Amino acid sequence: MRFTVAIPPEHRNTVLDRVAGEMRRALVFQDAPAVDGPADVVLGLDGEGQFASCATWPGADAALALVKAGWERFKDRRSMERLHEVGRALASEQNLDRLMDLILTQARELLQAEAGSIYLLSGEAPKREMLFAHTQNAKVKLPFHRVTMPVSLRTLAGFVALTGQCLNIEDVYRIPADSPFTFNDSFDRQAGYRTTSVLVVPMQDTEGEVLGILQLLNRVEEDAGGIGTFSAEDERLAQSLAGQAAVAVRNAQLREEIEQLFEGFVAASVTAIEARDPVTSGHSGRVADLTVGLAEAVNATPNGVYGELLFTDRQLREIRYASLLHDFGKVGVREQVLVKAKKLEPSQLEIILQRLRQRELEQALDLLSGAWKGGEAFDRTRWDQVIGDRQAETERLMQLIRQSNEPTVMAQGVAEGLGLLEELTFTHWSGERRGLVESEDVARLRIRKGSLSEAERLEIESHVTHTFRFLERIPWTRDLAGVPEIAYAHHERLSGKGYPRQLGEPEIPVQSRAMAIADVFDALTARDRPYKGAVPLDRSLSILEEEAREGAIDRPLLDLFIEAKVFERTVPRG
Repeated sequence: MRFTVAIPPEHRNTVLDRVAGEMRRALVFQDAPAVDGPADVVLGLDGEGQFASCATWPGADAALALVKAGWERFKDRRSMERLHEVGRALASEQNLDRLMDLILTQARELLQAEAGSIYLLSGEAPKREMLFAHTQNAKVKLPFHRVTMPVSLRTLAGFVALTGQCLNIEDVYRIPADSPFTFNDSFDRQAGYRTTSVLVVPMQDTEGEVLGILQLLNRVEEDAGGIGTFSAEDERLAQSLAGQAAVAVRNAQLREEIEQLFEGFVAASVTAIEARDPVTSGHSGRVADLTVGLAEAVNATPNGVYGELLFTDRQLREIRYASLLHDFGKVGVREQVLVKAKKLEPSQLEIILQRLRQRELEQALDLLSGAWKGGEAFDRTRWDQVIGDRQAETERLMQLIRQSNEPTVMAQGVAEGLGLLEELTFTHWSGERRGLVESEDVARLRIRKGSLSEAERLEIESHVTHTFRFLERIPWTRDLAGVPEIAYAHHERLSGKGYPRQLGEPEIPVQSRAMAIADVFDALTARDRPYKGAVPLDRSLSILEEEAREGAIDRPLLDLFIEAKVFERTVPRG
């Protein structure tokens, strides 16, 4: 702080001897206003002053009065500049806890208060509550606990909250007995502290609603070396600051509400995904945990390909949301395809097996009927043999179908045996002879690996596009705007062989590359898939390394995934 005064050298001591305190410490005499620019006050010299100017020496008393007037104007300007700086600082902070700490720090510095507290109001009258939200004290340190209390006229903060009035008390231990409020000295007694002067102002937003209370304790008087009182100027300054703080708090609260809304939406969406595909329940959460863990490992690694990359807290949240919602598009996939564990639907398999039993009886009846028509006598031994042969053949065919229906890699012998199915017939209820196994079902049973046909596989893959189209319709905040694109690219591969857009390496966001590793790893190690067992950890990591060698997934990210043991977040090492 620098308060400049330009006066003839022979009069300087006259002024200097008659000023003290903060003004004396800030006062700087300036010889030539024209050289350094306008002084704050110019007396007895030719020059331009910002607050007062007088080319003729006005006399000691008048000069002192003009200097003091200039000092008051200077302090007003300084206060406004400080308030502007505080306003800019408050506007840049969006986290509510850090914001309250910043408000108290700036308020105490601006008004030279030894301690301070912030209370936040919630609820509607007559059941409004007051949260003891934040506190600072330069003299004593005690554990801070947030406490919610009813808003009452009997407390200093409650009185200000209910009336909207300011309280500027010289000594809280001398509050008149007939005052509607009292001072709670429990903190003083517990901490061995002595509260004296208190300034309590409402934090009102632009609509006049009281959002909270700013309470400052013990105005520090540096010159007197002790505790003084808050002035009327301090009160005005505190009100201005509290107004700025209220707007900042309101913005932070609105942001928190939006974030809670997004959290609730994401949680509900994950519930919907898991209800639609209970087989993979927990997958989205595990992928999010692994992807965020890998991003944090990138942050913790100052060297390598991603040494200069640093994800902010907001970007980490964006990654978490994208990971949690990466499979949301599955709600647009038919359920029978989504949860398909075998090649044939259970009902269709039941029909085929029932037809085999019907064929068995039809063949036996045909043989028996032919024998009777030929005049052959009934031979139980022969009949039992015929029935046994037919049953054995049926069991063999049933076993062939059951084996073919499994999603595991099909053995060559099983594949060759499927040719028999195309020749089998049975009698339809209409009396027609029809193929026992439909051609579409034979094609499904011929699937070499997995349970999905090509058309069904494409339908499953379409969930990525469904996810993107759904997510891009959501009005994400600016720091979450990347969620749709990150989720959209999680099945793309650096080799260009991913889906659905076959993107190349430069087009795939780093966040999506990290999610791809997490997604594949969880799919391999998951223990809840009915169509496959969990792949052991070492084997799963080997498979990922093979994909990295083939250029499908990001090698540096995979190295971090392994070196930082990110996988232990979902699969603890034995």
